[in-house]
Amino acid sequence: MLIQRDLIQSLQGFLRRREYIAIVGPRQAGKTTFLEIIQEYLFKNLKVNKDQIQTITFEDRRLLAQFDADPLSFVRSYLPVKPFKTFYLMIDEFQYSQEGGQKLKLIYDTVKNLKIIITGSSSLDIKAQVGRYLVGRILTFNIYPFNFGEFLRAKDSRLERIYQERNKPIIKWLFENKPLGIKDGGDVFSEEMVKRFEEFSIWGGYPAVVLSKTIYERKKVLNDIYNNYILKDIKGLLELATEKNLFLLSQYLATQIGNILIYQNLGQVSHLDYRQTRRHLNILNETFICTEVKPFFKNRQKELSKNPKIFFYDMGFRNNLMENMNSLDKRSDSGAVIENAVFIRLNELCQSVNKINFWRTKAGAEVDFVLHISGESIPVEVKYSQFDKGKIPRSFMSFIETFKPSRGVILTKNYWGKIIIGKTKILFIPVYYL
Repeated sequence: MLIQRDLIQSLQGFLRRREYIAIVGPRQAGKTTFLEIIQEYLFKNLKVNKDQIQTITFEDRRLLAQFDADPLSFVRSYLPVKPFKTFYLMIDEFQYSQEGGQKLKLIYDTVKNLKIIITGSSSLDIKAQVGRYLVGRILTFNIYPFNFGEFLRAKDSRLERIYQERNKPIIKWLFENKPLGIKDGGDVFSEEMVKRFEEFSIWGGYPAVVLSKTIYERKKVLNDIYNNYILKDIKGLLELATEKNLFLLSQYLATQIGNILIYQNLGQVSHLDYRQTRRHLNILNETFICTEVKPFFKNRQKELSKNPKIFFYDMGFRNNLMENMNSLDKRSDSGAVIENAVFIRLNELCQSVNKINFWRTKAGAEVDFVLHISGESIPVEVKYSQFDKGKIPRSFMSFIETFKPSRGVILTKNYWGKIIIGKTKILFIPVYYL
């Protein structure tokens, strides 16, 4: 059974368009399976015949060699003699093609009634090979490991329905400022939701991990993901250092989630100079391991650091690097784990890490995240604790008083509530419904 991915909703309007599509994400995030989901959608919703769709992979080196040698003849070999309707050619692991973007441009400009959908494990490869040749001719979508809603879809359909009922109006309120009526108080489903959310925050959302039946299987899959990442995704990118340097760097970064990065410390731990450190950080970002979140500035004299914070794209990957898969109640980093889990969701919702900052001042005020939505700066604070009534943290209040946003969010463990300060609506929302 295919686990439906939320990304299909974003793609629906583009499957009839002329532009090619690139699906980019980390290895084992579900790109290959997502091609099956697209295929199913084409069958059922767009009434595309099966003989109008072909899926191949460039992990088949024979097919890769044929494509690289003569791309036009290669794609035409799949087309009907008189293609009156659009033919869909899906190419998995496209990053293995040499000068693949140039070849795709040639195909795009030459072959009519053809829609190509590619996948790739590195946005570096896709940008370098495809983006520069196909400006305006290709649309890129990121696919990540399962979000919490998809995790529930695979684990517990009842809780997934409850999640969807509560999540959809929250998203409309946050991104479109639609009315959201809530009553102050606890969440009747908190015990069940917290249990699942904490499981998700420890083990992450890689589909093979989520679907594993035992802890041993989960650990084995996570180890394999890391090993395949090293062997297949970045082998050709490590020009300045070794796999050992990258491992030391990524392992240290795993201890720093939610903290402000000190580049000197990174270099000392990984035995890399500043230029090499920056390059390796870029590799980790472009291959969807971790990324930097920059500080929010309006007054540079009062606001503190230019240095970013670091967050991982999947908590299972991060916790496995730490060799710590313990439950939250047995961890010293539980606050950082939940904060990183929130970042993962916000990044998916915002569709760009550039729309997310944190705020910190010289006076010590700090807000976990600041989202840039429709020209507004919306503060989001993570307070993963039991609430009996709404309490606004001092730093959060400082942000409200300084910037006067129309709305703000405090994410709790179990509490729903609303407080209005001036013209700012502040919602208290259980973190698992985001």
